Amino acid sequence: MMAPPDNHDKPEQTEPIPASLNPLPPSKRFPRNWLKNLLIQAKVNQHPLDPDPILTNKALVVAPMVDQSDLPFRLLCRKYGSNLCFTPMIHAKMFLDKSLGYRAKFWNLADGTPKEDRPLVAQFCSSDPDALLTAAGMIQHQVDAIDLNCGCPQTIARRGGYGAFLLENEAVLLNVVRTLSSQLDIPITVKVRLLPSGVEDSLKLYQKLVEAGASMITLHGRNRFQKGQETGKANWDAIARVVETIGEQVPVLANGSIANLKDVKDCLRHTNTDGIMSSEAVLEYPAMFLGEQVLDPYKRTIGRIALVNEFLDICEKYPPNKGGQGSGLKCIRVHLHRMLHADLQDDSELRKKLVFAKDIAAIRNIVHKLEEMQHQNKHKVENEEASWYIRHRIVDNEFNVPKSRLAWEKTKIVKCVELDDETAGAIMNMFGDNEDCW
Repeated sequence: MMAPPDNHDKPEQTEPIPASLNPLPPSKRFPRNWLKNLLIQAKVNQHPLDPDPILTNKALVVAPMVDQSDLPFRLLCRKYGSNLCFTPMIHAKMFLDKSLGYRAKFWNLADGTPKEDRPLVAQFCSSDPDALLTAAGMIQHQVDAIDLNCGCPQTIARRGGYGAFLLENEAVLLNVVRTLSSQLDIPITVKVRLLPSGVEDSLKLYQKLVEAGASMITLHGRNRFQKGQETGKANWDAIARVVETIGEQVPVLANGSIANLKDVKDCLRHTNTDGIMSSEAVLEYPAMFLGEQVLDPYKRTIGRIALVNEFLDICEKYPPNKGGQGSGLKCIRVHLHRMLHADLQDDSELRKKLVFAKDIAAIRNIVHKLEEMQHQNKHKVENEEASWYIRHRIVDNEFNVPKSRLAWEKTKIVKCVELDDETAGAIMNMFGDNEDCW
């Protein structure tokens, strides 16, 4: 088995940070069916349109995404089929230290989140158990679980010692999970990637996470080198192996290569997971989990313009920068670039106007012009197809291995992927870096 690359992209090793000088109490053990019961209690365990039994009691999840899984977007997705959402990744130390700026934009401590935004999992990132415990403890009774980010593959995560790089610092990771699970009142979950060293090492680590107190594992079926233009196809076989290994102990969610409701059902049957998490596909088409049409899952019945107008209505009621998302209007603009990607490719002037739009009224004017263009072109909703989602779904070899993996094996060097200006700017505003993270 090949060892992880020995280069600048190797995670920085740090000593475990003790959460306390006193021994930790035992980790809390939540019942294996806690997630299923949560969906049943919220009355969201049945699919609203599709009677396929494979969807019964399954979580259909909006992923934690920086600058994207904000409150207005979560509410839109819930209306159209999602039954569980994650907050954007919240930086634990900034949440503690910047109460009037960062914290206030991400969370409303006085009122929590609206009742229609439940069930909800709050995701934090850090390798410091004390900071995580304090931050999570502040909101634990306003959410249904706390998730630890061990999936972000970007340089900002390597610098901070969290995300996918924390997976490769086992002692620190297990100490963090044990600290949270032993002292918080709600389930602790962990979103992970595959280790670069392979599936077998990954399985061993995930078992240790469960023993440390993790009550759910969400597996993005790619390693940290598979990102951006080098994404490649998610490894559903590896996810199925994880279910075989730890699935009788805790719920497992699958993440990766899910484009529509057909993929959701195919992945559930292939992996036997407790649910499916979507990130990029649901960003472009928030009604993805509803299914386009039961008899033909590739045909849409709800158009992207209609979804955007609903999203803007929700944003006016719940502004993203007040208890929902750090970057406010920029967050809205990023969403529209995703959702209207196919329309904006034909008009560079409108794209530019959207980038510099200063308020929702200006954004609505742009959407109206796009709607007029659709009408002139006799646009049909049932002919809409994925556009932004498929930009990184092309591979160039018969084994469907992304270039990054080939580069790693041949040269032990993997270059970072440049981001579009909108996403980079959003990350810079929140974290002082210039890379995306989800």
